[in-house]
Amino acid sequence: MFDPEDKILNDKNTETDDSEMCDDKKVVEATPEMIDGSVVEDAVVEGNWATEAETFAGENSSACAQETEEKSEGPSLREYRYEEQVKKTPKKKRNWGRFIAACLIASVAGGGSMGAGYGAVKYFLADEPAVTETPVMAQKVSSSSAGLSAVDIIKNVKPSVVSISTKVTGTADYFGSFSVPYESNGVGSGVIFYSDETKVAIATNNHVIDGASSIFVTLDGDVNVPAKIVGTKSDSDLAVITVSWDDLKSAGVKEVTVASFGDSDGLQVGDSVIAIGNAMGMGLSATDGMISMTEQTIDVEENELTVLQTSAAINGGNSGGPLVNSAGEVIGINTAKYNSSMAEGMGYAIPSNVIVPVVEELLENGTQPKPFIGIKGTSITSENASLYKLPVGALVMEVTEGGPAEKAGLMVGDIITSFNGKTVMDMDSLVAIVGETKIGDTIDVHVVRNGETGHDLKLTISDKNS
Repeated sequence: MFDPEDKILNDKNTETDDSEMCDDKKVVEATPEMIDGSVVEDAVVEGNWATEAETFAGENSSACAQETEEKSEGPSLREYRYEEQVKKTPKKKRNWGRFIAACLIASVAGGGSMGAGYGAVKYFLADEPAVTETPVMAQKVSSSSAGLSAVDIIKNVKPSVVSISTKVTGTADYFGSFSVPYESNGVGSGVIFYSDETKVAIATNNHVIDGASSIFVTLDGDVNVPAKIVGTKSDSDLAVITVSWDDLKSAGVKEVTVASFGDSDGLQVGDSVIAIGNAMGMGLSATDGMISMTEQTIDVEENELTVLQTSAAINGGNSGGPLVNSAGEVIGINTAKYNSSMAEGMGYAIPSNVIVPVVEELLENGTQPKPFIGIKGTSITSENASLYKLPVGALVMEVTEGGPAEKAGLMVGDIITSFNGKTVMDMDSLVAIVGETKIGDTIDVHVVRNGETGHDLKLTISDKNS
């Protein structure tokens, strides 16, 4: 599958005019990775439309400033790129450079943030040995209408929840002249979903263990054992780690509890839930609430996720921990919270019906290759193409440093019109075409740059997970 990092979703076109340019559907909710001066600098100096971009931004700065100030604190769960909307009977054609510049300028507008993590975790976004002849796999069962007490739920589920601690090492470059090694620590949570004679498997968030040089898991409050990554799926923000029974036995662990998973499709708004996890790295704790929405869309580390929304408090360190229903079944993995002074009680969990097939696949086959070209982009629709005299295709908004696109010579502001011999109608079609490629394939890419056709590039597909 093609990595969603390469895809930017756009709000649907609606009728508008220039006076409505600050509509909240056309202002980017930027992630920190997007706020990169080099991207904007490259955009404005590329081609002959830099002055027009500045003029275009200036004409609307006062109105945008006022409305942006009013909206900056408000919750916005999706990234939006500014896309000039099409009038039914436009009075005049507009310059294509101005449109592209507007998109690029909009891409660095800021807003609220999301996440649920701590430390190196990138969110502020959770007497008999258990050795049997047959493996124990978490069973997905139908949710029961007969609810248990909160005390019983926590007592039953808590033994299947673990605390995760990670260490990340690397080097930081200072002024391009010297490098300094660094080490940082992070915490998260996980839930046991499988056990056999040799290992215990734990489901968690990918962002909890991403980039970790070492991982340790704490069970039973004080038993600390090393863990290894078996597989990750970044576009679902899920990962599987395992601990060995040899290490567990050496630490005195004789048995583990495997969690039961419920049917998240059967949830309704108002259903009671409990979140369990290693909040703020202070040990396992529980919070309660209800299902606020059964289907919400958020952007987490450049990936779009469809999640459950809950009023149960999701704190730093809860990422990877279970969200449990009134029958004591795991119906979600806590992933993020909306972090804003204007919002409270907005936590998010990946649904169990998404989790189960992904973690089972990761446990069996490990991380699968993922075609990757290394861009962020937005669609140039036929309406916008007509209005701005643009070619239909995918507009490159950002190029990943060191990625396949940069190596091939793709630049911010390029419009991809053909990929691997197939016409690119929009970002969705580009995603689909890239998803059909194989790692190592060399692809012909045709782009329009600064209004000039005929730029043909060679791009080699790489593996996002390598």
